[in-house]
Amino acid sequence: MNNRSLLNMKTKSKIFKDDDYSTKIETLEDILPFIKKDDKIYDPFYCDGYVKNQWKTLGFDIIHEKVDAFDLGLVPDYDIMISNIPFSCKEKCVKHALDLGKPFMLIMPMSVLGSRWIVKYWDELQFIAPDGRYSYHKPNYSERKSASWFDSVWVCHNMNLPEKIIKLKKQKKK
Repeated sequence: MNNRSLLNMKTKSKIFKDDDYSTKIETLEDILPFIKKDDKIYDPFYCDGYVKNQWKTLGFDIIHEKVDAFDLGLVPDYDIMISNIPFSCKEKCVKHALDLGKPFMLIMPMSVLGSRWIVKYWDELQFIAPDGRYSYHKPNYSERKSASWFDSVWVCHNMNLPEKIIKLKKQKKK
């Protein structure tokens, strides 16, 4: 393969993002100990609305509408932002959430911890690492039993977590 073909492949991969994955209920269950039952949850990154039903199953009614997530004029009153962001714009999402000035939990690939851009936000963030890989829901695809090919981490702000990085432990099934 010549350099021109490689460049074209990279360009196409930037144009055609594959960011439309939703959070499954098992993933949300991991963070339940860190949120209050009466918190008004806001998830600005819509995908197909799948996550709203997952939260409803857990007893939460969240604000989750199909609008421009970055339009400040459309941000509702809320207590905490919890979202599975589009991974192609991780820094933009973190900056946006920080600018809103409220607590947030954004799920991202664990590799974000080694990213250059996150250094400037490091002092403001905390992290929750699951014990194992999550799987995600892809609209119009059959459900898969296997986990994703990458590890995930919750990037958090103003959550009053007891440590900078929390490692979750798997709950033993009864």
